[in-house]
Amino acid sequence: MVMKQPSLQEVTKQKLQNFYWPLWFPYPSSWLKALILNLFLSFIIFILSNPGKVGYRITYLVQSPELFAILTILLILSPIPIISFTHHFLHLLISHFISEIQAPEIGRTKGLFPGIMSWWEGLYAWLVIAISTLTAAFLSTMLLSLLNISYTKLVEYYIEIENKIIVIFGLFYISSGALTSGLWTKRLEKSSQQ
Repeated sequence: MVMKQPSLQEVTKQKLQNFYWPLWFPYPSSWLKALILNLFLSFIIFILSNPGKVGYRITYLVQSPELFAILTILLILSPIPIISFTHHFLHLLISHFISEIQAPEIGRTKGLFPGIMSWWEGLYAWLVIAISTLTAAFLSTMLLSLLNISYTKLVEYYIEIENKIIVIFGLFYISSGALTSGLWTKRLEKSSQQ
């Protein structure tokens, strides 16, 4: 009789169950996800900036506020399919080349169209982006008066000391993204244990 060796994922899960992590503090994986999402969002904004400008110019020429509203809504929701397809194609590569690290809940990824798990990841990432942006904007706005910064002055005209608000915004953004992701992960773990 041959004994089956536990997979790397099972061993890691067993070690994590024995490790105490405070409920209020996000897992290291949550911080990594927030950082990756931040970098990915920068890429999405870079890609969508030109179509956004073109769409604005078209709606200005046509003089159609309805078209402007529709294009704005599509632009705001566009990270969902972008992240869903990226997630799907990333897991296609993982399942094809290094399937031993594939998460069991993803299963075997097939086809060119994302499955429900990829769409869920896209929607969840969009939610984390929205919550992180709003939280970071709120907290940064509260700090503006302390740093003598006004929304009336463009970012290009900030001096070096005032430029730190951008770093502060980034820290708030990543922290709130990690908290949002971490709290959701811990909530899912708690519900799956019951």
